[in-house]
Amino acid sequence: MFFHFPVPFLSNLRNTVLLINTVLLILALIVVELVYSEAPKQKRRELRFFYPLFIVLVGLLVYAAYVQRSSL
Repeated sequence: MFFHFPVPFLSNLRNTVLLINTVLLILALIVVELVYSEAPKQKRRELRFFYPLFIVLVGLLVYAAYVQRSSL
């Protein structure tokens, strides 16, 4: 998805996917903060299921920043 293709519209698609990734990361962080901030300790243990999702989203966001920076 992040490779450079000779078709020009795929660059726009890549930028759209990166934007959607950023929005999903922000929404996920907000939801986790609102749901688990006042939850008891037992319920907060469920957060370990979300860690892989956060790692992937943050990794994609870092990669997107790298791609944006290197294309300037």
